[in-house]
Amino acid sequence: MPLSTLGIRSNLEIINLEAMKKTLKIKIGGVVFNIDEDAYDILKSYLDSLKDHFRSMEEGNEVIDDIEIRIAEIFEQKVGDHKDVITKEDVQDMIDIMGEARDIIDEDTPSHEGRTTYRKSGKRFYRDADNAVLGGVCSGLGAYFNVDPLWFRILFLVLIFAYGAGLVYIILWIVIPKAETATQKLEMRGENVTVQNIEKTIKQEYESVKGNFKKMKDSRAYNSTTSALNEVFHGIGNVILIFLKIILIIIGIALIFVGFTVLMSFLGALFFSNLLFFPDIFDAPGFYLPHVLPIFTDPSNVPFAMVALILVVTIPLIALIYGGIKLIFRFKVKDKVIGLIAFIIWFLSLAGLAALVGFEAVNYDTSSRYSSMTQLNPPASNILYLEMADRSLEFDTEDFIVFEVEDDGVYRNRETGIIYGKPELDIVKSTSGEVELELLKRSRGRTRLIAQEHARELEYTWDQTDSLLVFDPFFSLPLEQRWRDPSIQIELRIPVGMLVYLDDELVDIIQYIQNTSDTWRYNMVGKTWIMTEEGLAEVSDTTN
Repeated sequence: MPLSTLGIRSNLEIINLEAMKKTLKIKIGGVVFNIDEDAYDILKSYLDSLKDHFRSMEEGNEVIDDIEIRIAEIFEQKVGDHKDVITKEDVQDMIDIMGEARDIIDEDTPSHEGRTTYRKSGKRFYRDADNAVLGGVCSGLGAYFNVDPLWFRILFLVLIFAYGAGLVYIILWIVIPKAETATQKLEMRGENVTVQNIEKTIKQEYESVKGNFKKMKDSRAYNSTTSALNEVFHGIGNVILIFLKIILIIIGIALIFVGFTVLMSFLGALFFSNLLFFPDIFDAPGFYLPHVLPIFTDPSNVPFAMVALILVVTIPLIALIYGGIKLIFRFKVKDKVIGLIAFIIWFLSLAGLAALVGFEAVNYDTSSRYSSMTQLNPPASNILYLEMADRSLEFDTEDFIVFEVEDDGVYRNRETGIIYGKPELDIVKSTSGEVELELLKRSRGRTRLIAQEHARELEYTWDQTDSLLVFDPFFSLPLEQRWRDPSIQIELRIPVGMLVYLDDELVDIIQYIQNTSDTWRYNMVGKTWIMTEEGLAEVSDTTN
């Protein structure tokens, strides 16, 4: 049977025809059912009659929709694990419940209420939004228990502060559904969900929308006490709304403050070499992003990274500020198109920035090392004086971009572009009996071979003059090499019984040197130490 023969606004839709079993698959009220042909013919005839009857009414489509929803509910009661096909007996039982079409069409014929029904409707708990003061919970309770909702409102008002009834009200507001359809409103009042009652309910709603609100209000007028208490509840509702508006204003101010502060600090770092609101967040004089990025990426990538970074950071911050302004002033503008364009730009910028970061991250994939060993001339006096070269303060000038965390840092010369780092000095017992100096260089790269080449190219200088051993305070990278997590470990190996004196300036490149007294680096400098089988031991009263 073709779909075009159905006269029910296509809500009763044939999905599949099983010729052997003579069943049809229909969709009514948003639910799919299997139905045999005989039952389908009865159902179609019933709905066609109702449609012809309600076609001339303004609210006819809504009546048909609610009727179909109710039919679907009845049919759902008919099917189960042992039955999946609606029969003509099921359709006839539905008609007994809903009412014969001829009883509705012929207004002179007695109503169908006296007929035996398959199942009478029971009451269900809904929120009554039509008579609500706040959320409709009390009016819903009143409808369910057939009690004036005024008493429930008084009860909640009395208990709201003493026993937390306000929280209970909010929970009920959230979890209890609102009676929206005619079927739900009939169930809320405990009335049978018949075609006549659905039609009656919808007609009443249309009449109230058309201008009979005042008349309906007069017919349901409360006595003077009820009116006064309703005013109290409306006042409470207004207080809650004002309180929520104040909270929104506070949130708006916070959004504007956070967005503006972070935006100004970001722009300061970008254009003015200063974080403005957070100048001490880095121990880095002259912090300036265009000079910082070349430490980690190729200079040719910096303009693209800068543009992408600006868009990724500023677009959300501007949106944050704009959102705060809207929360405070509550104005409405057509900004969906602008917001969509801004989001697309932000997403593309983020994707580009992520691609660049991913491209650079490959350069840190593999670690490798390169070592070189030098045998030193033993001092005639059996004591080595370890000092720092007189270049330790050069990084304090404005010529360098500086990142330092606990005396470990990265430094870049603004003019030459050369990148520097700090080595680490350790002193251990020599197993060969000779004085030896090993430089252990480490770095990262895309492959192990590239990482080893990066490590080998790290440049570091030191110098020995008789008993004086002088270390550079930093190592450097070749001009074209970017920062790939490089490090240099200086390991001085001296035999048991040899003395070393640690100059105060060495504290910058000492992390921890094993010693018998477990002395920390700040207390090791400015003193003389002797190598023992267990490590360095402090020598007292030594003349240097």
